[in-house]
Amino acid sequence: MQNQDIQILTLNKLNNHHNLRTEFAILTMDNFLEKINKNGNFKNKFYAVFLFNDAKGFLKIDNYEYDLIPQKFFFLNYNQVYSFQETEYCKGHVLLFTKSFYNYIYTGNKMIKSDTALAEIAPYIILKNESRKDQWQSFEELKKEYLSNKNLFKEIICLLLKVFVLKYIRHSHKTTQINIQSDRKKTLIDDFSNLVNIHFKELKTTSPYAQKLNITPNYLNAIIKENLDISAGKFIKNRIILEAERLLLHTSLSVTEIAYELGFSDKSHFGKYFKSEKEYSPNQYRIMKTGQ
Repeated sequence: MQNQDIQILTLNKLNNHHNLRTEFAILTMDNFLEKINKNGNFKNKFYAVFLFNDAKGFLKIDNYEYDLIPQKFFFLNYNQVYSFQETEYCKGHVLLFTKSFYNYIYTGNKMIKSDTALAEIAPYIILKNESRKDQWQSFEELKKEYLSNKNLFKEIICLLLKVFVLKYIRHSHKTTQINIQSDRKKTLIDDFSNLVNIHFKELKTTSPYAQKLNITPNYLNAIIKENLDISAGKFIKNRIILEAERLLLHTSLSVTEIAYELGFSDKSHFGKYFKSEKEYSPNQYRIMKTGQ
């Protein structure tokens, strides 16, 4: 497969006729695919849920390929790279929303807060019987309010969206895994994760993140290791390597250009860093995965 540049999608680009165009959107799958180049690679600056009534083909998210079947819903986080592969048909809806909109009505409940409830959400669910009826009913209520444009519709949509997401989590059978840690530690983990997503290109060690969080590097490392089973340094490295993989597999940038894009001083330093994790040089990895 030939490398293609990643297309960055924004809500404003996809949803230019609604009052909530920069914050929230519901599109039919046909309408969504008409607005994009279906054969491209995409990265969203928002959360997305794909609700397939009927579908055949594959959806590739980062390095994982998932089959498309009826009544399968997918959740995509910010900045995940995805593409439609060998898609014969797709029928359903697309639900798009920003983190700021999800938090428009703020709640301190740790099961509902965007940066906790959505951090570990399952990439897909397959709906059957009662769960299918339950999830679709929540979506239909959400869509009805979205189309109404009535007084307080933004507030109601935000609340209905939280219900929809919580039901998604319930049907993924992952509710028991969410927020088992203390509030303080969970907040630190979430804040660290958010900082890494923002600064991973320029900050590649634990100390500057600990400084931003007003804690010691040792304490940060202990919390991350206790709760995520990896060191803080490894967490940072995983994020850098993930972005490197995205750029190697989904863009035509040279390895040198990718090295600079990720904040490395030169191609050699990037190559050693990448190979220490993946056991292949960036060029070897690209050839192995894409055939080029």
